[in-house]
Amino acid sequence: MTHAVGFTRGLGVVVAEFLGEQDRDRSSAADLAADLASGATAVSRALTGTTASRTLVRRGFLLRKLYADVVGADGDVLVVQLAWLRVAGVHTPYAVVERYPADGGREVLRGRPIAGSPRRRRDGGMEYSIATRDGRTLRLVHHSPVPAWHPSDPQISPRVHWHVAVPYARAEVSWAGAGAGSCLGAGAGLGDGVGSGAGVGSGAGPLVGTGYADWVWLRLPPRLLGLRRLRWGRVHLPDRTVVFTSVDQTNGMRWTRLAEWRVGGGQGDPAGGVSGEPVEVVVDGAPRVDGPDADSGTWTVPAPGGPVMLEPLRVLHEGEPLDTDRFPDPLERWGSRLASGATYEIRLLSKARDETGATGMAVHESIRFGH
Repeated sequence: MTHAVGFTRGLGVVVAEFLGEQDRDRSSAADLAADLASGATAVSRALTGTTASRTLVRRGFLLRKLYADVVGADGDVLVVQLAWLRVAGVHTPYAVVERYPADGGREVLRGRPIAGSPRRRRDGGMEYSIATRDGRTLRLVHHSPVPAWHPSDPQISPRVHWHVAVPYARAEVSWAGAGAGSCLGAGAGLGDGVGSGAGVGSGAGPLVGTGYADWVWLRLPPRLLGLRRLRWGRVHLPDRTVVFTSVDQTNGMRWTRLAEWRVGGGQGDPAGGVSGEPVEVVVDGAPRVDGPDADSGTWTVPAPGGPVMLEPLRVLHEGEPLDTDRFPDPLERWGSRLASGATYEIRLLSKARDETGATGMAVHESIRFGH
């Protein structure tokens, strides 16, 4: 659970509600920009206006967000976030694609979810599509995913809901449209919202690796949820997957969930099946963070199959989550920061190692709120 926090019902129900409630599918970049600006303006006016307007946001605010990632064997990481925001009757779809190349840096591309995304494939997998601002279409497919996980009640808050849609899957990212011939290396023009690096999704072929996805629902703007710190991560080892979340609240309460899956046939072949149901563990405390650099040091994660050490390979992103790369428009960025409050993010790619010596890859992050 990365992106602020949240949780809810089955994936099929979520998708059906998304498709049933979504507004008309607008396709032009101009319409997208207008949507983004109007949504940010609605949030900022309500948060700074009268008591009546703030109540309207509390009753009319709904952010539904999907986080999905792919980690290649060489450490190339791609993160996709699709979101549908409703504020006081204004519906705004948006999406962000971020690539963290194995040789360092970060590349960011803005867009919006294509109507019907996500969708279930005939082979049981999931497919997510984004129309990017340079006229291309990104397609992320999770093949033969491990079944979804719904953490036990109580939730973090009545206003926050989260579940893991895809704990583990074989994943593939590809592009279609103008310039799609060069898929994951240097040279593609990206238009608005480009961060550092040569270009999201350029190169010789599709990115393949291990994948993960989760959903978050927020019924209040993040700054009103009473959050202090979030630590989250997904860990893929050769024969098991571990997902954990720990949330510290401003009232001193802590909410922690952890689940483990054993994958039959090894994780190179998730179609081999899962050995039984996920084992959910509620631990009294966040994952322990070792080393002098706090969150960027080694993490120790408790798990039914034995503790897992997360040894950082590199920092993917550190700083303000709502930065100029993700939110290039000043008005949109200001409105989003007003809704979220002050936040600080450290996102890491780490080598995972357990007591048997088995190794794998982990994506994990720490987010501080109100600092």
